[in-house]
Amino acid sequence: MDFLTGIRTRPAQGLLRFAAREIWLGSILLIAAHATLFAQSAGEYEIKAVFLYKFASFVQWPDDGSGPLCIGVLGQDPFGTALEEAVRGKSINSRPFLVRRSRKAQDLEACQIVFIAVSESKQLRALLSHLQTAVLTVGDMPEFCESGGIIGFDLMDRRIRLRINLEAAQRARLQLSSKLLSLAKLVGGAGQ
Repeated sequence: MDFLTGIRTRPAQGLLRFAAREIWLGSILLIAAHATLFAQSAGEYEIKAVFLYKFASFVQWPDDGSGPLCIGVLGQDPFGTALEEAVRGKSINSRPFLVRRSRKAQDLEACQIVFIAVSESKQLRALLSHLQTAVLTVGDMPEFCESGGIIGFDLMDRRIRLRINLEAAQRARLQLSSKLLSLAKLVGGAGQ
């Protein structure tokens, strides 16, 4: 047992945080790499639901409170029960997830992440203007990021690809992890 001498039995707190972050990154990379399989194993919106809650690990909000992390769906909900199933039992930094749905942007202002459904495309710029402070806006309609949204989902060759409008994130006072940025195509957008 002499070979165990000098080995610490409790890793340093910083090492634990680093390991946890790396596990989160690995899981989001795994999802991104295997998003091709959604047609065989899971629906498109089941995968997007997982992405939505995983994004919370890679975003820093200006006021990181202690209450639940809210994911809102604005407009006609394409997720069904997939979003609740994706976040069930999950938390980040001891903050559980809460899912809200509404057809009004003002009902979702307290959410950290808001998915804007395709049904809202005609009023997209007005909605983005309303949700521009400290809200991670996500959508899958064409030109979402170019219109001022922060993260857009693209479906190309049966793969889910990410686009990020870094300028919109900065206007919203959000800091996106370089790890998240490395997974996406960076685009510019009109902004508000």
